[in-house]
Amino acid sequence: MRDPRLTRRRFLAVTSASTAAGGLLTTSSTGSSTGSSTGSSTGSSTGSAGGRLATKSTGRADAVTRDLTEAVLAAFERHRLVAIGESHGQQEHGDAQQMLLADPRLPQVVDDIVVEFGNALYQPIVDRFVAGAAVDDHVLRQVWRNTTQSPGATGDQPIREQFFRTVRAVNWTLPAERRIRVLLGDPPIDWSHITTQDQVDVFLAQRDAHMASVVKREVLAKKRRALICYGSGHVMHSPQPGQNADHAVPLIEEQTGRHVYVIVAGSHPRLATCPRRTVIPCSGSWLESTDAGQFMNAPRLCGFPLGRLADAVLYLGQLTELTQPLWNPAIFLDPVYWAELQRRNAINGGLIDLEPYRQQQPITLPAPPPVSCVAANRDH
Repeated sequence: MRDPRLTRRRFLAVTSASTAAGGLLTTSSTGSSTGSSTGSSTGSSTGSAGGRLATKSTGRADAVTRDLTEAVLAAFERHRLVAIGESHGQQEHGDAQQMLLADPRLPQVVDDIVVEFGNALYQPIVDRFVAGAAVDDHVLRQVWRNTTQSPGATGDQPIREQFFRTVRAVNWTLPAERRIRVLLGDPPIDWSHITTQDQVDVFLAQRDAHMASVVKREVLAKKRRALICYGSGHVMHSPQPGQNADHAVPLIEEQTGRHVYVIVAGSHPRLATCPRRTVIPCSGSWLESTDAGQFMNAPRLCGFPLGRLADAVLYLGQLTELTQPLWNPAIFLDPVYWAELQRRNAINGGLIDLEPYRQQQPITLPAPPPVSCVAANRDH
């Protein structure tokens, strides 16, 4: 009989594909519709290193493509909040993120970076670390290891630690008033006090509302500007009133009336001629009306025009070109850490097969389940 537990590799395949969906079809009595409306029929893609992408057959000028850094800098000229949605488990997203952080122009437009991969319980630790203070490694690791997503996602991939160390390095040369602050968006779960799934569920239910409250309190109320780095499902606009209203960015937009400029990572065969790490605005191109479910490999998004969910797309390459950042299996030979992961997994019902953590894994990205929006739309 097949083991019903998820392997770590299968967990990544499922969560990467479903990150975009993220419960999008939930409804509430309130909500706001943001983003662009659906467009008309599309033309063929002629995107290239020249920085142009063919538009719809509306006669509008070609959509200008930019690399990620240029796109983010331009977005901050008109918005106080810019969100970059990722499909989890992609090395190329981490690479693009590192290039963005290393650009010396970023601290001129960004005060804070809000991240999903950090437990708010440890905010004082991160504040000290990115400001240049000495923080022991075993203390710092708690930030990404002890989130609500453990043990399915431990944060032990190198890209997570690299993020915090890069911000620290960037801050090294800056005056105190210009240093970037990292805000930890995951709810402050204290695993040392967790013994039941019901206790975990309390924090899981707070994930989006907590991030929205952090942005409102620490960024907007202080008249600061923030870059939001989260899974795409948390940052996409509501496609129409009442849908996706309980997710982080729609909550922020509804409660503050402030538009968040949203860039989501995705891929499509028609983007194959575009340079990798290219950002393409949805408005004015065929992306505006393309089916979001097909584009983001997320069945629950089938039938929604991409332009309603995002302002722009970050193209990192075709799915067959993408790789995953891998942890060092030796990390999980620590008997104390391993025992704690097993304890958490038992609390969660033993759903994750932890053994692959201790094994060398291929860097190729697990193939996500195929998505057919034609069938999905027929079933609606």
